[in-house]
Amino acid sequence: MAQEKRSTYRHGNVREEAIRVALELVEAKGHPNISIRAIAGQIGVAHRALYNHFSDKDGLLDAVATEGFDQMASVVESCTDKASFISAYLDFSLSRPFLYALMMSRPHATMSETPALQTAVHRVITVAMKLFGSDTATPEENRRAVMKATILLHGGLVLRGNGILDVSDDAHFIRELSDMLEA
Repeated sequence: MAQEKRSTYRHGNVREEAIRVALELVEAKGHPNISIRAIAGQIGVAHRALYNHFSDKDGLLDAVATEGFDQMASVVESCTDKASFISAYLDFSLSRPFLYALMMSRPHATMSETPALQTAVHRVITVAMKLFGSDTATPEENRRAVMKATILLHGGLVLRGNGILDVSDDAHFIRELSDMLEA
């Protein structure tokens, strides 16, 4: 008879603690610079213990990206129009650039293999669909409207992050992208 995995151990909830510490480390120095050993050391378990909860480092990063998308979704779900969505999305991404980079680094194939990540991503997409789509448009037209917004927002963030866009500050950057998407 197979034994069911426990969610808590004498060290507490190892999975949740590992995600919390990994999120802190990602936000401090970026996802390429974290290690399973460092995370395990911070929560006081052997690094092998984390493999009971995550298949590998990418599994842990998927869990952190899921947390990031859930947090972003919580921010944008209160938006009532395109401008507030654009502002909330960009504020979140600009204030947490390392987390945003991790979130955008997850391959689409990973999302279908990781239902929690896919669900978190779809929470953000659902809000975008409601605000950028139209009741009179076809599903394909609505999908394209969301793609247009997402591509413009992400592309703008990448160009800004790489120092290619010449904008004076975050507020000006947000206004510029908002104007482009409202046109």
